[in-house]
Amino acid sequence: MESRTRKRSSLNNNEDKISTLPNVLLHHILSFLDAVQVVQTCVLSKRWMNVWKSHPYLDFNFETFSSLISSYYYDDDMNNFTDFISHVLLRRNNIDVFKLSLDTRRDCQYSVVESLIYYAVKHHVEEISINTVHWDVPIVLPRCFFDCESLRSLKLKVDGGLALPKSLGLQSLKTLHLGGAQNFDGKIFSSCPNLENLTIEDICLNVIENFNIHALSLKSLEILNWRYNRIKQGCKVMLVAPKLTSFKFDGNTPLFWSEVNLTSLDDVNVVLQRYYYNHYYPFYVVEDEYISEEEETEQGLGLNLIKMLHQFCSAKSLTLSMNIIEVLSKIPAALNKHPSPFSNLKYLKLKTDHKDVTFPAHVLNYFLRSSSLLKVCF
Repeated sequence: MESRTRKRSSLNNNEDKISTLPNVLLHHILSFLDAVQVVQTCVLSKRWMNVWKSHPYLDFNFETFSSLISSYYYDDDMNNFTDFISHVLLRRNNIDVFKLSLDTRRDCQYSVVESLIYYAVKHHVEEISINTVHWDVPIVLPRCFFDCESLRSLKLKVDGGLALPKSLGLQSLKTLHLGGAQNFDGKIFSSCPNLENLTIEDICLNVIENFNIHALSLKSLEILNWRYNRIKQGCKVMLVAPKLTSFKFDGNTPLFWSEVNLTSLDDVNVVLQRYYYNHYYPFYVVEDEYISEEEETEQGLGLNLIKMLHQFCSAKSLTLSMNIIEVLSKIPAALNKHPSPFSNLKYLKLKTDHKDVTFPAHVLNYFLRSSSLLKVCF
């Protein structure tokens, strides 16, 4: 009798306790999986047969799909992936979607993107993330998208181009990430009154002279992969964000500012990608400052960096890539003529992949003159 009791106790300990959990907890667990993995749970037991149909997270990842359900030909994989998306949307219960994600990293039909956005908006989506490729023509957002009052977070990253309207008008939007957008003047940001976090990545502004970021609620701004061959020469950025506390920049040419309002800025992170001296960098002309033709590119880049950095004068923490220090070290006369304005600066952090780093004394003194209690770390 004792052995039978122990055996039953052992079986009870091996019970499927996960299946006894309420749907809300099951959906939280499944939110870490791709859509194809979520659907596959239907074979586990009767309890799981219809769980996926009410799952509020739709994460369609082509790489995951093709690794689990693959065919010999790539085109078949993409067609199967498109069919899978259609079947999920068709058979899913008519409940709200919390988050929709599409990641293909390869050329995707516009109709797939359009149908997903339409479905998500219809089901009161709060977060949308689309990372895809479309080389034929820039992707245009469907009209229904601009009536979405529930959307709080939006990421649109399209290799090949993303055509934006003059206004987004998303009243509830707090987080926006745009990648691959083409030739827009930035005025759409002012149509999102509650926007707090903005990331602009790999945009093309080759016909835009003035780029405007007017966002009164903005707290965090990232401008990434700002490349001179995709930006019109002399393009100026006007930034009005009185609540901005964090700014990150990553590019191979400095920003040209036309107007800046950054009184609340605390943390600044600037990375200068590898630059090429054979590229002509237009620079701000400073009265009584002569630069020879031979030095024009190198000095111009340095002056542009100084002009850009000076707009962050209220920052308390400044992180710079080491090649910025290298550029500044080659323009000692300009550093003397344009003293550091960082009177609030407490931390200067340097990004480097090397253990043995030399910090030129005249560049260090440039920052110390305005902040004698500055802490420097690598």
